[in-house]
Amino acid sequence: MPFGFLVRGPLLRYALMPGGRAASDAVHLSAGAAWLLTAQRAAGGGGHAHSFHLLRGWQPAYPETTGYIIPTLHTLYRRSGDLALQASVTAAAGWLKSIQNTNGSFSDLKGNPQVFDTGQILIGMNYLVQHAPELSDEAVLARAARWLVSVQESDGSFVRNAFQNIAHSYYARVGAALLTAGRLLDDGNVRRAGEANLAWTLAQQKPNGFFRNLFFDRPPPFLHTMVYVLEGLLDGYAETRDPRLYEAVRRFADRLLSLSQGRDRILRSQYDEDFAVANSSKCLVGVAQWAGVCFRLAEISADAGFRNEGLRIVEFLKTRQLRCRDSRLHGGLWGSDPSWGRYMRIAIPNWGVKFFLDALLAKTSVQSA
Repeated sequence: MPFGFLVRGPLLRYALMPGGRAASDAVHLSAGAAWLLTAQRAAGGGGHAHSFHLLRGWQPAYPETTGYIIPTLHTLYRRSGDLALQASVTAAAGWLKSIQNTNGSFSDLKGNPQVFDTGQILIGMNYLVQHAPELSDEAVLARAARWLVSVQESDGSFVRNAFQNIAHSYYARVGAALLTAGRLLDDGNVRRAGEANLAWTLAQQKPNGFFRNLFFDRPPPFLHTMVYVLEGLLDGYAETRDPRLYEAVRRFADRLLSLSQGRDRILRSQYDEDFAVANSSKCLVGVAQWAGVCFRLAEISADAGFRNEGLRIVEFLKTRQLRCRDSRLHGGLWGSDPSWGRYMRIAIPNWGVKFFLDALLAKTSVQSA
């Protein structure tokens, strides 16, 4: 029996136990924020730990997701006035600035400059320029954006410095971040690069609404990256109001909504390109993202179907959020349901908590509209 299992064995009951009771939004927001702050302290230096693994414990600080956690925690700070959240954002922004490569890129945990990681950090830098300029550094933003432009393919995709050197349609989140950065920098080349990437992404959509090249390294894709493409196109739509982006989102999202409200009840972990279930566990990260997308679509379209779906999914996620006395677990979400599912097996990834908090914040906006 591995020594790690003996050390972590007392925590095993939390991986095996069924869901708990849903509480108020405020309780779940507080628990999730507490977990992210614990993950940041565990990593040290200002970055958020990649995850907490049941056997291996805390993993190193993860630049990619630290970048896009910034908007979430700063939004919570603006709503609550909690100075601990402000301090967290300040530390994260300073840490990211300190680890940027000289060419403007950011690296993955293996030290390799990565397009997607850089693009996700760009999301956080864009946010700071617009909402917390005292914490922003436009030079950091500009270097990151211009590096992305420099490695883009002529067709708008990203292959060089992409994961496994494969063009991915979920990199739409990078394209949308470039659109915003181009506006903030008043840089037409950066903005055109974003437009080109989103145009390439649209060309990946099949007649049935699914997108090609949604997977990490091999098909079928996880729900996590399936919803990533929806988020990227919605971000692009927010920048451009290009109806083609919204129409592409709806073609995909309408199919997912019909599955979630019908055959599958809660969207499953993996689907093939014909929407057949390829992995019947649940990718809780993707489910949390899906709730947030539903609320965004409800705001754009006033579609009660998406609003009600978002509300239903948030209540499900509440029953899956861990609430206990152990700070390593309290406020977290396993990567999969059940926790031993294929996506982030027996681990709590920081981005799942971030997307759950985003969904709760978006729910508040929809309900107050």
